[in-house]
Amino acid sequence: MKKLHTYSAVRLTALFAILLMLMQSCTTIHPGEIGMKVVSGKLKPDNYASGRHAVGFGIHYVKFSTRIKELSVKMVLPTKEGMESKADITMLYHLKPAQIHEIYLTLGLNFEKEILLNNLEATARETCLNYRAMDLMVQRDSLEKSIFDNMTLDIGHYGFVIDQVLVRDIDVPDEIDRAIERKVLSEQQAKQQEVDILIQKRITESTIEKQRKEMDFAFEKQRKEKESDIQLERLQEDYSLEKQKKEAERSVIEAQALKKAQELTNSTITELLIKYKAVEAMRALADSPNAKLIITDGKTPITLKEPMK
Repeated sequence: MKKLHTYSAVRLTALFAILLMLMQSCTTIHPGEIGMKVVSGKLKPDNYASGRHAVGFGIHYVKFSTRIKELSVKMVLPTKEGMESKADITMLYHLKPAQIHEIYLTLGLNFEKEILLNNLEATARETCLNYRAMDLMVQRDSLEKSIFDNMTLDIGHYGFVIDQVLVRDIDVPDEIDRAIERKVLSEQQAKQQEVDILIQKRITESTIEKQRKEMDFAFEKQRKEKESDIQLERLQEDYSLEKQKKEAERSVIEAQALKKAQELTNSTITELLIKYKAVEAMRALADSPNAKLIITDGKTPITLKEPMK
């Protein structure tokens, strides 16, 4: 029984040793990494994805991370006017999987310090020479973009992708701080003046528009009143013309009536009537108490002559 127990322990130990040897003969490439296989000092052209890969005598794997990595540096930045400002610069980058062989062969594994960091410091200093110390605070976005563009141009062809550049904690000299405060205050005052001018402009435009509407209303009222007066004058003229026309027609009618009456009168006065009237006149004279001298031939009208006294 004791021998059986000893035999089982030996078997377990041997199995554990075998498993340990198998695990040591494999390497693990984690997610977010790419591996390159080196056999007897020679780099194989293939890339190896995440997982476990066998290793052996003269065989090992070089691993590169393809995740986005952060590189930060605190540095002193020279400015356009010769001043110095302190700032923290952070760069986010990742590797191009298709170029990791080139990176490994040309730059090695210490590329972050030798290539990326040195280039970032040099590029940041060179870029800041185009900015005044005051501009570093108020034109930070422009500064970050300039460093980003220059870094992409300088090291992008090596197989690095620059994702973002951040400039933080800018520390400028005290006189620059005061100048920035004055500039900010001046800009605020200028903006307030612009707002006041805009408000005054709108008030003026509103007043002008109101006056224009009032003038348009007054002109329209005058126009309507004038049109009303013209219509009234036309009505009066039409009435006067109609009245004159009626009076003229009445005058014509009266003239025609007088003419007809005269014609009628003329047509009714005959010699017999004249003699009749003459006889009546002689009769009246005969009846008169006064002495009269009547001379007539009995045909012509009567001629009266009062006797001499």
